[in-house]
Amino acid sequence: MAKKKQSQQTGDPTGAQGAKAAADMNSATAKKAAPDKKAAAKKAVVAKKAAAKVDKGPGFFQKTRQFFREVRVELRKVTWPSRKETIASTSVVLVLVFLVAVYLGLVDVVLSWAMKFILK
Repeated sequence: MAKKKQSQQTGDPTGAQGAKAAADMNSATAKKAAPDKKAAAKKAVVAKKAAAKVDKGPGFFQKTRQFFREVRVELRKVTWPSRKETIASTSVVLVLVFLVAVYLGLVDVVLSWAMKFILK
């Protein structure tokens, strides 16, 4: 009996009531574990989302800045024509556009005349 009283006072679960106290402690631990599992699951979901954000790579503004940096680097590699070369190339293009316009205009006039002749 002295042992029982001592176990109750010290909280030693070796007595009969100590066994009940131990069972109560286990159920309390189990109740605490359930919310802990939920919290752990929530943390895991948050961690997954954070990892997904990291895996996505740089954001819109970072990508845009990188794009313009690369454009600038590529434009520095371009060999620009001289003024003389630019004028010569532009002249050739304008002459060819004029010749093609005249040719297509003549074809249009001839086909219009032919259609009018056929329909009369």
